[in-house]
Amino acid sequence: MGKSGRQLAKEAVERLVELIAEREQNCEYLPLHPGGTALHLGNICKLVAVLRTTVNTNDDFRARLKEYANRHGLEYSIKGQVAPEEHDADEKQPVEPMIAASRLREVNNRLAAVERNNVELRAENASLRSQLMRRDEVAELIALGGRIAPGELDL
Repeated sequence: MGKSGRQLAKEAVERLVELIAEREQNCEYLPLHPGGTALHLGNICKLVAVLRTTVNTNDDFRARLKEYANRHGLEYSIKGQVAPEEHDADEKQPVEPMIAASRLREVNNRLAAVERNNVELRAENASLRSQLMRRDEVAELIALGGRIAPGELDL
């Protein structure tokens, strides 16, 4: 049978204490965030071979880390922050009333129909432009005295 949760928690704390002793013996800190002022809890958990949730669920583990941080003048952890673009997005967006889903579908259907009609009109426009260019070519050939068989042009 496997080990109990309490036994696993106790072993995690023991491994943390060993890691702290080893680092202090080598005059090294536990892993720190890039700023160097706060413990990097994720990396510490990797070194101790426990999940990151251990910090939140194992009170003794967390207490040892806080004690270590206080003893070395470090912050226990850095506080997470909302990205600036997400924070500003809430303030800048005006509050607009919600519209009914049926109305939204109706408007989307009308928009799709108008877009299809636009595509058809563009295709027709391109066809008419090509016919105009062919007529101009025919007029130039006639002016130059050239002959064209009636089956050669599709007007």
